[in-house]
Order: sequence, then C-alpha cells, then structure tokens
Amino acid sequence: MNARILKAALVLALIVTGAIGATIGVRVYRYHFVGRDTKGRYHFESEPKTVYERTSQDANGHTEGVGVAGGSSVVMGGRDSEEVNVEQMQSDLEEIARLRAQGLGELVGVFDTQVNGHFTRGYQVKYTLADGRTITIGENAPNVDRPQTPTQRENDFAEVARLREQGRREVTQVTEYDLDGQTFRVLMCRYVLADGREIGMGEGDPELPPATKIPSPEQITEVSRLKTLGQGESLGTSQRQMYGKTFTFETYRFTLADGTIVTYAEGTPVGGKTSLTDVDWDELKALIEQGAGEDLDSYEEEINGKVFVFPRTRYTLRDGTEVICSQGTPKP
Repeated sequence: MNARILKAALVLALIVTGAIGATIGVRVYRYHFVGRDTKGRYHFESEPKTVYERTSQDANGHTEGVGVAGGSSVVMGGRDSEEVNVEQMQSDLEEIARLRAQGLGELVGVFDTQVNGHFTRGYQVKYTLADGRTITIGENAPNVDRPQTPTQRENDFAEVARLREQGRREVTQVTEYDLDGQTFRVLMCRYVLADGREIGMGEGDPELPPATKIPSPEQITEVSRLKTLGQGESLGTSQRQMYGKTFTFETYRFTLADGTIVTYAEGTPVGGKTSLTDVDWDELKALIEQGAGEDLDSYEEEINGKVFVFPRTRYTLRDGTEVICSQGTPKP
C-alpha cells in the first residue's frame, strides 16, 4: 500500500493587517479522517500543534505576533484503488508516526523535483507494522523537518524581519478570503537567509486596508477542508498584476456549515513558480503517464548508506513552468 504524506503549517498570527507563519514539520500521533474527494482519494490530517509563539512591538509601536503550528496530512487511493478501512488506516498512520519517531523506516526511493530551478526532495519510506504488513509513505526529506531550538527560531525570524524591511522577499502565492465584501489577504513570501536556507512566511498585505471582518480560524479550516475535497463552486480564473508579477487566480465560492458564504481566491505567479499547485500536479501526472517529457542525463547519490540512481526528465506545463523530475531508485 502506498500513500503520500505532506507537511504543512497553519498561519496563525497577525502582523497589523494579516497573518504570518512558517512552514515546518512536527511529529504527531493522532489522525482524523477529513473525507473523500471528487477523485476518490482519502484524506487524513493530524491535529495541529503550536510549537512556537511570540508577540512583540516594532519601532512604530505596532504589535507583531508570530505563531507557528505544524501538522501532517495524508492523501491516498483514488477511483481505481481498493476501498480503505478508515479506522484501520487511522490506526496505521499513528503507528507509522511512532515508527518514524524511532527511525524505524527503510528508505526505498527518493523523488527530486525542480520547479523553475527551485529544488525539493521527498523520500519514499517503507514501514513494517506490528502485524507484519508493510506500508510505503511519501515524506519530506529529513532536512525539511529538522527541529529547531527556540533561540534558533528567534534568530531566523529576526533575520527575516531585517530582510522584509529591506524589501528582500519574493511573493510566491497570494490567498484572498472575501467575507461580506471584506477582503482578507495573505501573502506567501520566500526569504533566503544568509546561510542559504529558505523560509516561507505567510504575511498580511500592508497595502490592503485592514478588513473589519475576517474569517475565524475555524472558518479558514473549513474552507481548506472543502477545497481539499473539491466541494466548492468554481468561479473561474483571472489574472492580475501584483508585486511586480502577473498572478493567475483560481476563485471558488464555499458555503460553510453555518450558511456563511466565503469567496476564496488563490493566485500563483505566471512563469515564476517555485512550487506546484494541485492543478499543476494533476497536469504533471498526466504528462508523466503520456511520456511527454524530455530525457536528460542521470546522476547517482549516496543517501543513508545507499547509492541511488536518478534518471532526469524535463516537463513543461501549459503556463510555461519547467519541471524536472528525478525518481531515484537503489542502485543494483
């Protein structure tokens, strides 16, 4: 059985007009079933855990809060896959989390992706459960989930604050929530630290007038769940010039359980993406299945005492985004 696990962060705190957070990973042991989407896939999520909070005032007396929470989500199956016993899978995921914390997984594959030159790496790890069954999970490479001390986080956020003041940030995604005609906007920004590490931060847009009504954390969570399960009404796509780039927005309308209507828009830069949207991943998967890529040279790398061979293939998405994929397998 194969499954894909993704790490994400919840944007929890405010800087005057919006939210700020950082993408990290944390180990968790409790999962709940989110639902099954329109593609037949099963979605599970862990309960978020706050791992860092800080509130301070800047030189102008404005209150600045930073909150970081981490969790994980698992997507598995599809229309043509076998039915999943939800309770059994929840139990399996929690057992896998404990095995992962003990380092008891076997690395069986590595997946490298370059999106317009921006590199990310994922692992395929096989776990043997107590009853002898094996499950292979896709995970972030360990450096993504490297734990930090409070002092290290303080230093990183202080450096990010300096880079922000200097205008040295790259807006990689724009998310907007419209509630009763009030727009709440969050910018995903990428900062490159002096040591070469990158940090993604969710920040409010200082150019947007503060909204008098913004969605609650519970409403944002519900919107995220409905979007994940494909239960919103698509309002189409549009393009806007923002922050020196052209962003393509996909817009949806969601009706929450209490009847509240929220319009949600997610914008990604044209031609300058550093990560892929769900729509992009679907397009990439189709290109891979069609064999519609350009073969490049391969390379070898030793990881965790094993040598992996990486054949490389370049794919070009409809919007011009260049993606190079390398599926590393153990060398015979």
